[in-house]
Amino acid sequence: MIGCSIAYYLSKAGVKVTLLERGQIGMEASNAASGVLSSPLLKSDDPYTRMSFESLAMFPDVAQELRETCGVDVEFSRCGELGLALTDDEVSEYQGLGIKVAEAGGSGRWMDFESVHDYEPQVGPEILGGFYMPEVCKVNNQRLSLAFARSAEWHGAQIMQATEAVGLVRSGLTITGVRLPDDEIYADNIILAAGPWTHALAESVGGDIPVRPVRGLNLNLQPAGRSFQSVIHGSWGMLVPRADGSIIVGASVEEVGFDNRVSAGAIQDVLEVATSLIPSLRDATLNWALAGLRPGSPDDAPMLGAVPGWDGLMVATGHYRNGILLSPVTGKLMADLIVGKDTEMIDHFSARRFREQ
Repeated sequence: MIGCSIAYYLSKAGVKVTLLERGQIGMEASNAASGVLSSPLLKSDDPYTRMSFESLAMFPDVAQELRETCGVDVEFSRCGELGLALTDDEVSEYQGLGIKVAEAGGSGRWMDFESVHDYEPQVGPEILGGFYMPEVCKVNNQRLSLAFARSAEWHGAQIMQATEAVGLVRSGLTITGVRLPDDEIYADNIILAAGPWTHALAESVGGDIPVRPVRGLNLNLQPAGRSFQSVIHGSWGMLVPRADGSIIVGASVEEVGFDNRVSAGAIQDVLEVATSLIPSLRDATLNWALAGLRPGSPDDAPMLGAVPGWDGLMVATGHYRNGILLSPVTGKLMADLIVGKDTEMIDHFSARRFREQ
């Protein structure tokens, strides 16, 4: 996703771009994402919050641009999110959050048991209440990757799928290209956007990009009856209704290295959560189950910009669970950096911050 977004914004700016994809476009972490787009409820001046709000605000125009350029509808919509409280502690937490949001002029609100069931009748009887956030949006993450890639190609980018970068080409302290299994490709600027595999590529020339794989599992269910209207969220995970009537169920965050298997036990655990919250899902059809390896950094915020110690080498990784949300702003920031525009925000996300700790 991140590489496709960068390729789109660079090619749109008139930069010659070659995108290398080790497998197929959008088939890693972005394929197993939920597509939920939500920024922090309370605005603040910290860089991550500003970046999140800026990226979310870009989506309506980005969705329209991509559809007009390549014909792919990424199914962007504002759907709202209902955070469910299952315990008394969660009730207190959400009610307290409601007070803070109201004081800040926000639109989130607490809903009691009756209000939740009036709004989403299929929610199970053990729910104590919920907190509704109307500003939350969603997008079809698989289509978004495809749309960025096809639109980048329309603007002149070259995309090479099934092409794995196995190393970097260097001349002194300058990175001049990418090494393939049987070839080398040269460029003025190399951007590492390989998710958790970024660490190994940087390490091949002595660079240190501390990114790790975090497995996430998503299921796609087709309800036997009606779906629901908003994203349903809790400490256990989330349920996301899609435009085709299916539901994405995500409830898994696992630190298991580069193991991206979909285990029977993990599917069972996710289904137990989903059906306890929405009992009618017991009759749903399981369409597919996918696991992806998200790139996590030590503080779970992105690493963007120049790789310390090297000329011609940049990085864009570490987005953890917000790669879909942050894809437009990341693509634009990295493109602006390449063409020499002001990129003050990138400075806050330099990988250098981990050296300074």
